[in-house]
Amino acid sequence: MEPPEEIENQSEVSSDQDGQEGPQDDPPPAETAESIYENALGDLAKQRDEYYDLLLRKQAEFDNYRKRTDKNRFEARLQGQADLVVELLPVLDACAKGLEVMSAADPDPALTPYLEGYRLLAEQMKTVLEKFQVTTAPGVGSQFDPRVHEAVLREFTREHEDGTVIEEYRPGYLIRDRLLRAAQVKVAMLPPDEPPGR
Repeated sequence: MEPPEEIENQSEVSSDQDGQEGPQDDPPPAETAESIYENALGDLAKQRDEYYDLLLRKQAEFDNYRKRTDKNRFEARLQGQADLVVELLPVLDACAKGLEVMSAADPDPALTPYLEGYRLLAEQMKTVLEKFQVTTAPGVGSQFDPRVHEAVLREFTREHEDGTVIEEYRPGYLIRDRLLRAAQVKVAMLPPDEPPGR
């Protein structure tokens, strides 16, 4: 028989072995501060790129909006100027007609102040129109252009080149290359060929 002390030691050893359930796995390694920092830095870089892209898109949208607004404002101002000038053109026509009639007549000393008044009025109106960048359409001697001319008469002639404006009845005007009123003109045309045998 074994002494009682040895039996007790064996029972302690066996009870220690019963408490162990086999080999234990190591716990998963805890994230280090460095890996947490790298993940956070990656998230921040991604967020930064998204915000930068959004900023670029918003800036482009704002630039387009500003350009559209400037263009609309310019077009509205130009249309307002054009409407005003169109209303003034008959006054300018009447002034030019008065100058033409008074200049053609025999000079009468009593009409001299009126003639000077017409001349001054015409010059001032032309100065105002120049400030608005109003120009006259090409007139006598130019080639007929349907964009700025309105042919009210045709004349068959060999003295002028075909399609030449030979007379102007009412001047045409443009504002910044935009037509305000077409010029009414007479256009030269070559006569049709005579039939053979004549």
